[in-house]
Amino acid sequence: TLMSSQCKQKDNKFVGVSLYSPKYATKTKRLLSSCERNKICCKAIEMPAQLGSGADKVSEGSDEYRWQLIAMKPAFILNQLEANQLPVVFLDTDLEFHKFPDLFMPGSWPDGPRDVALFNFWANETNITYRHTPNIGSAVAFFNHTYRAKKLLTAWAEAMRYGTNQKAPDDQVLDTLFNQGGWLARVSLGWLPAAYLRTMPAYYRGVQAVIDHDHG
Repeated sequence: TLMSSQCKQKDNKFVGVSLYSPKYATKTKRLLSSCERNKICCKAIEMPAQLGSGADKVSEGSDEYRWQLIAMKPAFILNQLEANQLPVVFLDTDLEFHKFPDLFMPGSWPDGPRDVALFNFWANETNITYRHTPNIGSAVAFFNHTYRAKKLLTAWAEAMRYGTNQKAPDDQVLDTLFNQGGWLARVSLGWLPAAYLRTMPAYYRGVQAVIDHDHG
């Protein structure tokens, strides 16, 4: 486990968590360095280069290995939520903080706390119809230490174990839970602004990033 020094402090209000395979160690260390600069508690757990055993063993670099890591994401987040007893923010290893993320702090949402805060590619659209059929980007995902957040994570983890979803993108499975499974009405949701997952400049030109996706 890699960890930023801020995790030694007693007053942390959330923990950034990530999992990575050995080939992503350099990007993971860049993420942790950015957490260090911005006084954020971040933990990254290294996965073995091989998963499974016997005939089911898969190695890093293969599609099967990638699918297994993707499928375990919601269960990993739930495990970290229980282990840390604090809200957690899942972070892909190719992210980088430029500022402290105030929206992950208590009292940061003007009309009450959120169980979950996610990046929705439709959230900045003026057409309100799009905003109610979310298209989630799960590279950064905040889960509060609440009953409803845990229930959503449990449903997501179970969905990733479902036979036809074991090779499905985790964010698309989460979209289905929201759009068809009724979870939009079951949790208090917040949509993160573009600054919390700045991607290609062609999409977000001029955005002052809080979190950068692989240098934008």
